[in-house]
Amino acid sequence: MNNYVNGGRRRNRTLLIVEGNHEKNILFSLLFKCFPEISVDINDVWIYGTNIYVLYNDIVKEYGSDWAQKGDEIDLPFVVSKKLQPDDVCSQRDFTNIIIVFDYERQDPNFSAEKILDMQKYFIDVADMGKLYINYPMIESYQHLRSLPDADYAERKVPASFANEKFYKARVRNETIIAGAVEFPVRLNDLLEKHLNISDEQVRGRCLERITNISEECNMEEIIQSILEDVVEVSVLKTAKYQIRNWILRCGFTQEHHTYWIYMRDIFQQIVRHNIQKANRIQNNQYWIEEGKYKECFEKLSLPDILERQNLSSQDSSGYIWVLNTCVFFVADYNFALITG
Repeated sequence: MNNYVNGGRRRNRTLLIVEGNHEKNILFSLLFKCFPEISVDINDVWIYGTNIYVLYNDIVKEYGSDWAQKGDEIDLPFVVSKKLQPDDVCSQRDFTNIIIVFDYERQDPNFSAEKILDMQKYFIDVADMGKLYINYPMIESYQHLRSLPDADYAERKVPASFANEKFYKARVRNETIIAGAVEFPVRLNDLLEKHLNISDEQVRGRCLERITNISEECNMEEIIQSILEDVVEVSVLKTAKYQIRNWILRCGFTQEHHTYWIYMRDIFQQIVRHNIQKANRIQNNQYWIEEGKYKECFEKLSLPDILERQNLSSQDSSGYIWVLNTCVFFVADYNFALITG
């Protein structure tokens, strides 16, 4: 039955349109756990499955090639749901907030500085037509910190001619200090499912929750054993216990007597602040921001202005793209106090 026609939908929902699985299953799943104040249902995260230029063309199919100039109201949930779930089409009125996250994709054969700028200028209001967050050169930029704090992030760039997915992911993997912590729950889930044969998703989920909420190194082995002893084979219990203990110590969250989620909340707060500084560097040529001035600075940032500067700096093969992640600004837009407290 088509819920759109019969009006049986939940209201007061936030729609999050993302490009792929990494955004939904790793980044935003983590953000929602680290910031439980954000009331977004993971089921309202739609994976679009392709890039921003295809989305642009889908808008053109519905509203014409001059949609950006006409000033018509673009119903993005309608455009996207018509493509993703044609038997259950949604409307803008089904959501109170709409958030769109895509990569810059400079290397795409369909890249158009004008089209992407049209998108960035139009989708500027999360509570109306939606707000677009573009990641430069792609989503993995949120991990592109070599230390915390990282003063060198101010000038971090990638050559425009080499900013393809394979190149950039490899570079981030070689330079990041964050990836290991980000991937901890995914790796732990894989260990529990594929190596310790915990096939029941609910049982595995309870194990994950208890392990990620360990906050003390004292008696850690006994705690892990108590979590696993009723759900894994005795023959592998000892090895599993020590492996998980070593992963926790390597991740480092218990060193400060934090749970994994409190530890990652602090890391994401630092990631957001680094990217506010970087956006300010691109827009205003000033990286350092006084403590207490972050909100004022953030409110003056212009994503269209930053995009225009990125388009200009990367317009030929000798150019460059500033490394910048704007999708983490979603947290600051939701409630700026989340990144300062």
